[in-house]
Amino acid sequence: MRKSALEQAKALLKRRSFARALTILEAAEANYRDSFDYYLTAGIACLYLGIWGSAVSYFQQARKIRVTETNLLLSQAILYLRRGDTDRALQYYLEVLNNDPENKTAKEAMEFIRVSGNYETICNWFDSGRIQKFYPPLGVNPAKVSRILFSAVAGICVGLCIIFLLKPQRYNDSGRRADLSNLALTADEAKNLHEKDLSGAVYHFILSDREIRSAYDDARQYFQDFRDNAATVEINRILNSNASSAVRQKASLLLTYFEEPTFDSLTDNYTYAQVAADPALYLGCWVAWSGRITNAVAEDGSYRCDLLVGYEDLQRVDGIVPLFFSVAPVPEIDGSRSVRVLAKIGLENGKVSLLGRSVYQPLQKSAD
Repeated sequence: MRKSALEQAKALLKRRSFARALTILEAAEANYRDSFDYYLTAGIACLYLGIWGSAVSYFQQARKIRVTETNLLLSQAILYLRRGDTDRALQYYLEVLNNDPENKTAKEAMEFIRVSGNYETICNWFDSGRIQKFYPPLGVNPAKVSRILFSAVAGICVGLCIIFLLKPQRYNDSGRRADLSNLALTADEAKNLHEKDLSGAVYHFILSDREIRSAYDDARQYFQDFRDNAATVEINRILNSNASSAVRQKASLLLTYFEEPTFDSLTDNYTYAQVAADPALYLGCWVAWSGRITNAVAEDGSYRCDLLVGYEDLQRVDGIVPLFFSVAPVPEIDGSRSVRVLAKIGLENGKVSLLGRSVYQPLQKSAD
């Protein structure tokens, strides 16, 4: 049976025939309207070809359909890395690790940013093509499979050993969470808590050394107290401040230890008013908000609607927030009844958005 254009293009990507793959996809565009796989595959082809404008366009179309797919997040991180916006790139890599804690590409990219994340080095890596090691992986090239088989098997074995030996332990023998002594600031970092040259950069917060140290220490303590939301706020304060790159990097690594809450385990449930007043401070926090939904659309394994926060009693709307679900199965929400959602705070076009995880609705309709 003849393969579809999308199947042919995916096979060509594995063979590193990016131009041929893109040509096939562009010719078949009319057949793939609103196809996430089509836009993602075409965007990745453009990424490897260095056609940046088209890559951005394809990834934007893909994001309208699905928000948190790993290869899409890795691709968007690369686009921010190309601009030298390492903080935004790190946010996308952390989102990858939130969904896939052992993702090798995200971990290696974060280490690169930590060690060599200055703009000149990043530009050199793009110019030389070395940056492609952080692109969405394409798998083994079938044309070279026999030559790399032994190396691939050896690499898998080494990787498994590293994962087994170095995977962070979230709890110690006393039942408390992991000891974060490995993330303590070194003597040199403690002496250089803030960036020396603030020219050419815009910071949301300008913090003193004492404030930076306090925010970092508070974040570590909140983690030990199972208050991941409160720790996330302090980390965001650091990431959006004049703290040194070394301190920001360690703060970012702390985020990888956090766990996804449930309705029952959620602590520090921030209100819409708090979040709307300063969204950057609450990015990545989990909230349980009640209200009603409108403008619901369910398609291609995803669900999108607007949450009218605080409108469960039909008296007052605190705010209107886009709400996305990309988990399977997608929720079935009755718009005529109040709803409570557990979701992660994000940004959509600079405004507060929610990435949903769980939904609760009363079995009986409320008396409206």
